[in-house]
Amino acid sequence: MARPRKDSEEKGAETRMIETFWDQLSRMPYREVTAASVARQAGCNRATFYYYFDSIEDLAEQAVDAAVPTGIADLAEQFLSEGGAPFRLDENQRHAVERICLLTGPNGSARLTERFKRTLTETWASRFGLDLAQEDVRAVASFMASGIVGVLGGQEGLPCDERFDARLQTISEVFSAPAMAFARSFEAKRS
Repeated sequence: MARPRKDSEEKGAETRMIETFWDQLSRMPYREVTAASVARQAGCNRATFYYYFDSIEDLAEQAVDAAVPTGIADLAEQFLSEGGAPFRLDENQRHAVERICLLTGPNGSARLTERFKRTLTETWASRFGLDLAQEDVRAVASFMASGIVGVLGGQEGLPCDERFDARLQTISEVFSAPAMAFARSFEAKRS
């Protein structure tokens, strides 16, 4: 397949392969997704695949990084807010969350799920000034990230609609405010 013109509306090979990865993950376990199957479905050859990605794991990591909303810090702040503001995802966030649900669900990969949890925990720590070197703070942040992963993994294949937003709101109200108060108490003791 010839390379699309720069001014073409057609998506580039790299984008098509990342989208194909998510499509295949929605239909089959991660361990069955291969470079050959992704390249074939994306209308590319294996050489093109390896031009952009070192391996299927590299493609998966890039796909995960692209799926994590660029505003994840804002999402984290909204989720962990103590003010009880309504939790609502916009369409871009909803699409990214649906992809993360695929990743953390039965078709996903434990290694990539851990990568997402680590990114989420580090984002929370950065956004809220948490010291993850403190064992108790790290344990609470890990617990929260694991809970989010569990909720998202259980959501795979279901619509991320207003009911999903309501579930996240309930979880936020029950767990987030006390967890943040706990983490901030350590910050206050340090000051």
